[in-house]
Amino acid sequence: MTSRRFYFNRGMLRQNLRQHSWIAVVYLLGLLFALPLQMFLGGNGNPDSPPQKVKDLFYISGSLTMLFTLSLPVAAGLLLFRYLQHKGAADMAHSLPLRRKHLLTVQLLSGFILLLVPVWITALTAGVVQGWDGNMFLYSGADVWSWGAIVSLLSLFLFTLTAFAGICLGITVLQGIVVYILLILPAVLSQMALFHLSMYLYGFPYNNLRGIDYWSPLLHMININAVPYSWGELGIYAALIVLFVLLSYVLYRKRQVETAGQAIAFTYFNPLFKGGVMLCAMLISGTYFAQMRPGGIGWAVAGFAIGAVIGYAGAEMVIRKSWQILNRKLPLRFAGYVVVLGLLLYLPVSPLTGFETRLPAADKVAGVYAGSNYQAYTYSEPVPVSDVDYNSIGSPYKGVDPFSSDPAYITSVRKLHEALIQVRPGEGEDRYKVYTGRRLFGYTLVYELKDGHKVARQYNIPLAGFEPELRAVMESPSFKRTEYLLPLLDKKAASIQVSSGVKYVNITDAADIAAFKELLKKEILNMSFEDQTDDAVSLANIRIATEESINHPYSGYMFGGYNWKPSFHELGAWLEQKGYAEKVRIKPEDLVSVEVAKQSGEDVLSKGMDYDPWAHLRAAREAGRSVIVKDKARIDEILKIQRLYSAEKGSYLVLLKFRNGNSNISRLKASDLTPELKALLP
Repeated sequence: MTSRRFYFNRGMLRQNLRQHSWIAVVYLLGLLFALPLQMFLGGNGNPDSPPQKVKDLFYISGSLTMLFTLSLPVAAGLLLFRYLQHKGAADMAHSLPLRRKHLLTVQLLSGFILLLVPVWITALTAGVVQGWDGNMFLYSGADVWSWGAIVSLLSLFLFTLTAFAGICLGITVLQGIVVYILLILPAVLSQMALFHLSMYLYGFPYNNLRGIDYWSPLLHMININAVPYSWGELGIYAALIVLFVLLSYVLYRKRQVETAGQAIAFTYFNPLFKGGVMLCAMLISGTYFAQMRPGGIGWAVAGFAIGAVIGYAGAEMVIRKSWQILNRKLPLRFAGYVVVLGLLLYLPVSPLTGFETRLPAADKVAGVYAGSNYQAYTYSEPVPVSDVDYNSIGSPYKGVDPFSSDPAYITSVRKLHEALIQVRPGEGEDRYKVYTGRRLFGYTLVYELKDGHKVARQYNIPLAGFEPELRAVMESPSFKRTEYLLPLLDKKAASIQVSSGVKYVNITDAADIAAFKELLKKEILNMSFEDQTDDAVSLANIRIATEESINHPYSGYMFGGYNWKPSFHELGAWLEQKGYAEKVRIKPEDLVSVEVAKQSGEDVLSKGMDYDPWAHLRAAREAGRSVIVKDKARIDEILKIQRLYSAEKGSYLVLLKFRNGNSNISRLKASDLTPELKALLP
């Protein structure tokens, strides 16, 4: 009998629970193993250590929990709706004196019970053992409720998605495959689409789009320890559950029993399925060929064509469940799909969008950013469900406004942008030839408009040919403030470490710290364009530990620190006066050997080895163009004039081997050599 109040058949419900109760048992055992048991087995491995405070129960064993959550709800959806995929079972189920809405309700309710009961029992168990001896973790009751709510929501999402797919499809195996494809598709398709745009839109800011991987529910669930769910994301999942349930009722009422065993139960989904498969195949194949043969438009077109053929043929075979797909109408239909999808791929990268030439008017710009750290300034962690984000690393960029409203700076950035639009360096087939052997600056230009919108572009800017425009931008205090993170120097510091990679010194005296920060800030603000573009090897790296970073041990993770440049004369004199320079500067006594080899343009190297310093060193040794320098005075000269390595014809490669076992490769310019040093070199 059908319950009028609850809208389902209680007999079928009992039958489903008896037949598929093993799903609930396995899910319960898996969750108990992943959470309560790990509370007594986990921790730091020392049973005598005090319990560890956690802000989130997923910290204990989130990935293991998600392993069961990603599998059992899908299995429940496959088994409970398996009757729709077999002709005999479908005929029998639909011959019962029950309306279809009753059948669907009882199947959905069965799945909800099988999945939610194990989650709630596990959450209850986690709450009960909270204060037991041997529990190696400390957490609150709110953490238990949060864990239970998130796992319940994700379980229902996966189950209703699988149920919806089962109603739309007619083969159980295809249903399972499609579910997992849909779970990972948002990230893959977004990555391919963004790569497609970056290949054909000059200035597209591909590298500034972060967190795309977590658009995939599957990848997000696997990495739940790293990126907790926000309330907004959970709201989206709740809305999707309701949507899948409503669509299931609508489509189940229209589904024909005869479609059991067919790939797709509704013929009007066939064009969508074919187009989707073709689009994915074209993007994957086209971007692959374009990446393997950069700048070759012919290879890219061939890749899109191959992807279109493979995608269309694969979709037809799945729909027909046969290899025999050729007929007279196939070429015409294929051509129609190619035209539609070709336009879909071409229009976003065509000149019609005006993307490449768009330059915001000066009177509409409220602020501007230019530099290489825009990702760090704009990276925002999701608001976690728990009270504190245990994964927060306290980035030093956090809370710093990267935009400048200085009219002169806005004008300088716009002039640089305008020059890039006109010249378009590195565009087309000669992109990599133009960039070969040239100094490049990977800068992002972002305009904050007065209406609240942002316009972002990303370019690899060659130094040669853009000196005036780059000089105007890079010598501005606004550029230096964000590029060198000057606001960090305004914070109260606990200590400063100056390290040459071989030796280091910690500055802890409050007066010395204040003086050091003031001098460093002054030196950075006084840097000329030549100082910033000079490739001389820095004397040391400077890391500043702020007092707030004491509670965030990884607070400097996203910041590489400052460089003690040879041009910082005032700072260098202060370090010498205080005795810090003597403790950190590399001396000839710190080296085991110094080998110098002349780089020749005649070196015959294997393909792809042109920029490998070790390959050039081997070639120089074989040709007798290398020498070991032993004179300490000459070694000291080398240490003072060495530059960052680059494969420059006529320059000298330097291999430094330190007493601590480390080694480093740098370069000497021929014009920097003293007569005494020239006499020793090959």
